[in-house]
Formats: sequence, C-alpha cells, structure tokens
Amino acid sequence: MTLKNLIFLSLALFSITIKGQEVFKDSLKLSIRQADSIFILQNLSLLAEKCNINLTKAQIIQAKLFTNITIAATQNVINTEYQTNGGRKWFDVTDKGESSAQIQKLFRLAGKRNKQIQIAELTANREEQVYFDLLRTLKYSLRSDFYNLYYLRQIIAVYNREIASMHKLIDGYQSQFEKGFISKKELLRLRSALFSLENEKIGFTSQIISTQNDFNVMMHTSNIYYLPQFDAGALMKLSPENLKLQALIDTAFVHRHDLKMAQSDLSINRANLAYQKSLAVPDLTLSAGWDKNGSFIHNYNYIGVQIDLPFFNRNQGNIKSARFNLENSQYKLKSAEDIVKSDVLGAYANAVETNQLYNKFDNTFMTDLDTLNQEMLKNFEKKNISLIEFLDYYDAYKENAVQLNTLLYNRINAFENLNFSVGKDIITK
Repeated sequence: MTLKNLIFLSLALFSITIKGQEVFKDSLKLSIRQADSIFILQNLSLLAEKCNINLTKAQIIQAKLFTNITIAATQNVINTEYQTNGGRKWFDVTDKGESSAQIQKLFRLAGKRNKQIQIAELTANREEQVYFDLLRTLKYSLRSDFYNLYYLRQIIAVYNREIASMHKLIDGYQSQFEKGFISKKELLRLRSALFSLENEKIGFTSQIISTQNDFNVMMHTSNIYYLPQFDAGALMKLSPENLKLQALIDTAFVHRHDLKMAQSDLSINRANLAYQKSLAVPDLTLSAGWDKNGSFIHNYNYIGVQIDLPFFNRNQGNIKSARFNLENSQYKLKSAEDIVKSDVLGAYANAVETNQLYNKFDNTFMTDLDTLNQEMLKNFEKKNISLIEFLDYYDAYKENAVQLNTLLYNRINAFENLNFSVGKDIITK
C-alpha cells in the first residue's frame, strides 16, 4: 500500500467517524438512576403492557355484572274477524284483539358468576406479572447498554490518545523524511500503524452508534448522544462473594415474575377446571307473563321455569381439556423453578469468577501503563529504542487498555445479570 493510499484511507475513516457521531444532535449526561426513571416513564413497550393490564382489569368489571332481565311483548297487526266481533281491523288493543307480555330472568347456578370473577382477577394478576417481568428484562438491557456505552467511550479515549500521539510522531518524521534523515520505509510503517489504529477505532465507534440507537429506542428519544455518568470508585467496592447462594435462590423464588406467571397460570387453570365443571350444571330461567286472548281464558297470567336436562351434554370435553391444561401448567411451574435455580447459580458463579479476575489487577495498573507509554514515546523519539520495539509496545499497551475496560464492563454486567436472575437489585450502585 502506497503512502498516498494510506493517507486517503485514514482521512476516510476519520470522516466516517465524525459523520456517524453527527447523527446525534444533542448530548445528555445522566446517571443510572436517571436512566431508570426516564425509561420507566417513557418506554413504549412498558406503556403498551400497562394498557394490557387495564384491559384485563376491565374484564373483572364485566365478570361481576349480572345477566339482564329480558322483556318481550306482542301485539296482533290485523284482526281478521273485526266485522263479526266488533273489534278494530288494525292493531286492535281492545278486548277483541290479542296482546301479550313476558319478563324473563336467567339465574346462573353452581357459582358460575363467582368463578368467572375469580378467573378474571387471576388473569389480571398474571398480566401484572407480565409487565414486571418485561420491566425486569428491559431494565437489564438498559443497564447493560448504559455501562457498555461508558466503557466503549473509555476504549475510544485510549485510541484517541494513541492516534493523536501517532499523528504528532508522523508529522515529525515527515519533516525528517523530507530532510533525508529517515527512510521512506520507516515513515510508511508509522502510517500503516496509524491506519490500523483508525480502522480498529471505527469498529468500536460503530458499536457505540448501534448501542446509542438501542438506548434511544428504550428511552423513547431520538438523536440524543447519551453520556453515562457514575462513580467508578464505588463500583470497585462491590463484591458478590459475601452473598449466599441459597439466599439468592430463595429471594428469586419470591421476586422472579416469570415464576409468578407460571404460578398464575396454574391458578388460572385450576379455577378454569372448577368453572368448566360448574357449566355441567344447567342454568335456571324464571319467567312471568300475561296474555289477553291467546289462552284458554281471557287475560291469562302465568309464571314459568325453564332448565336444560343434562342427559347428553354435560361439558365433558371441556372439563377433560381443562384437566390437561392444569396438568400442563403444573409441569411448566416445575420447569420454571428449575430455570430460576439454574439462572441464579450461573449468574452467581459468573459474577464471582469475574470479580476474582478483577481483584487480581492492581488499581494503579493503567496509570503505570500510561506513564510507561509516555516514556516509551520519548525514548523512541530519542532513538533509544527501535521502531519495531516501539510499535510492539504501543500495540501491547492498546490491547491491555481494551482488555481492562472490557473486564470492567464484564464485571459490572455480571453484577447486573445477577440482579436480573434474582429479580431484585441485590448488588446496588
């Protein structure tokens, strides 16, 4: 690759980075608590799920309503014997015409109404668990992106420092090259290293842009470049190792809303089985009426009762289906309990392992590395070390800085994953 091509590609990468960040017109500093608050108020998925909660609560109102009273009335249109009986031809409401009225009321037996109310209440409760489980899932994604943005920006800062130093160094070498003090090969090697840095940086910049977009979607905002702020020193003091695994599992059994959903499904199916059995009992209809001339006597008054005879249809199929649904939900509840235990165990083990790896690093590691980096740059400028030694060290410095920031992100994300698996903020910042 020629020197001209290297310069062109470096400028192109820099232009892409700048234009990518210009998409975000505003920047906003915020803490994790502020992010949580805005997210809960504005996230569209949560707002939509709240509508589902209100929808199911409206079904409770509907289930509590009694059946309506039915009123029926009839009147003859034409009296074909009006010439002989002295009545009216059209709509004869006199004693010579026919009129009738009836009132009916359906009475639901075997506690069907109460059972439907219970099912509606259990369904509304389950929908609330769906909301809180969605909140738990989205909150974990939000916090994961929050910390990812922070540490990606730290990585970009490392690249910016190296790129700035490399630009300064190349400017000096360009001057020396023009005077004939160094070879074109050395200058080209530095240009190639600069290009590699710019190329690697654009990869992390793309991650930031993608994460910023996801963060904006969850916050229901647009074109905002979020700048996460938190006390990094406080994070260093956090540790999961003083937590007891069984206590975490017990806490998860109380606070995991996906487990509560499985418990609600079991309760709903149990209530539905009772309701289907009640449907085998026929309902009773009482009626009362009056008929002017349509019966064996004039002005016939009557009361009546109506009930199905359950000889053939006793709701056998629906009862059997409800039993299988109940059995199915029992298995799913046991499976959900196993999943909760497994999630907590895996998250706890990962948090402990990541924290132990972090504790092996000296807190002054990066400070010492930065100081050594400056010394290596000075020694290279003074020709005390070779170009290959300098570039090898620069590459090692960059990799260590990236790995350390990645470790810091993995550590805090492991803590958030533990909170997610338990269903409660066990490790709080």
